[in-house]
Amino acid sequence: MKNFHYISFLRIVAMFAIIAAHTIATPVIYNSSEYSAIWLNLSVALAEIFRGGVYIFIAISGALFLQPEKELTLSKLFKKYVLRIVLALLIFGTLFALMEIVFTERAFHVSQLIEAFLRMLQNQSWGHLWYLYMLAGLYLVTPVFKRFINVATKEEIIYSILVLFGFNLIFPLLEIYFGIKIGFYIPLMGTPIFFYLLGYALHAKVIYIPDWLSIVSIAASLIVFMFECLFGIQIDTVKVVFEGFSSTALSSSLIPISLFSLALNHCKSEVSEKQVKVEKILSELSFGVYIFHAVFINFIYKVLHLSPATMPVLLMWCIVLVVTSILSLLTTYILRCIPFVRKYIL
Repeated sequence: MKNFHYISFLRIVAMFAIIAAHTIATPVIYNSSEYSAIWLNLSVALAEIFRGGVYIFIAISGALFLQPEKELTLSKLFKKYVLRIVLALLIFGTLFALMEIVFTERAFHVSQLIEAFLRMLQNQSWGHLWYLYMLAGLYLVTPVFKRFINVATKEEIIYSILVLFGFNLIFPLLEIYFGIKIGFYIPLMGTPIFFYLLGYALHAKVIYIPDWLSIVSIAASLIVFMFECLFGIQIDTVKVVFEGFSSTALSSSLIPISLFSLALNHCKSEVSEKQVKVEKILSELSFGVYIFHAVFINFIYKVLHLSPATMPVLLMWCIVLVVTSILSLLTTYILRCIPFVRKYIL
């Protein structure tokens, strides 16, 4: 029987990593002038490191969905998975967009509902929801990739992953460091597809990453981030927070890849019943926590006005991280007690 214990463990790690990323990144957007240069650089670097939690989630999806033995009819795909994303965006994407409109205009009127709905359709609700739009797209192309996995040889799968690695992570570095912009590109492909296929390849042992290489990759990536923190050039903070450090895209990708491999190699399938129960509960709450954590982070920073001007940065991070994690878990747990929500949305 294959070891799926590591999947639950990685979901929990990714969940808290994403909360940490937005805990650190949000005040940088709105209060960057209150940071010293070193704290600003450190904040951007740490936010980029923790953003790797999204890549871990994508790799997990690939490990689970692309297994040849997993039966996934089109009916099941749309009724169970795509519908879940659509309903989550329809309800919460529209709600968050409405909250932003009301907060900005300091008033509420019915026409704002239509504006909020249109914003949701155009992915102009809260920024963290981009992951749901992307995930819906991955689900839609999953049957195509499952067909490819079923007939492709091991060499063809590895070749495809290496090509995606080069186009999405190596070529951009050539432009950044040497001013060489590669004109070739792969239509309809991107970093999410790379992690989607890689998650399957690692899970199925098509690709094996030795522990020493994972550890070296993490160490090298952290050194790059440290260099950026100490000597990095200040760039558009908003772009960095939402799109990442382009100059360290390779480093921020190597860390989640390495963590995925280490967890796969070392998370034992034989664990205590109590540990399995706790991990199962937290793992099942991860999707809802991803949706709701931004509500509490925005409330703390925008309404309560926590900022580097009111307290030390490190203390601010700790308070927001702990409070947001607890409230997001409780909110998701309570909502999942509603049968319809549990079955179709969260």
